[in-house]
Amino acid sequence: MHKKQIIWQAIYMKSFILAGLLSLMCWLPNMKDSTLKDIAKPYIGRYECKSAQLGDKDCLENFSYIRLELKDEENFILYYKEKEGKQKEIEGKYVYDKNKSVLTLSDKKGVFKREFPLNNGNLTISFPVGDKILILQLEQK
Repeated sequence: MHKKQIIWQAIYMKSFILAGLLSLMCWLPNMKDSTLKDIAKPYIGRYECKSAQLGDKDCLENFSYIRLELKDEENFILYYKEKEGKQKEIEGKYVYDKNKSVLTLSDKKGVFKREFPLNNGNLTISFPVGDKILILQLEQK
């Protein structure tokens, strides 16, 4: 390479890096109270059921799997498959409150809406089924 080409490439790289830094500096003040954790939204992803209790009975053995997937910033799909059965899905919306560490799930029709604790990738879902309480313990994968 000629000396002039090397100089122009160096100038080009410096300009590219400077433009990137300037755009980052313009973006950072607009973040205000946001943190990297807020921006990354670490709660989004797939959760696997590790425990399913209906009253005092362990009912996880009746399922091949139970999975909750937080697809994006507002939509979820709950997948489950009973042993010897077909996969079923329930879709809905969710909101995560970082201050309370609570995930609010609601169905698409808005009939069901409940808050559940989400701490360090562990989600506990509980709701009544007949005269018993179903408790699902899910862990983020």
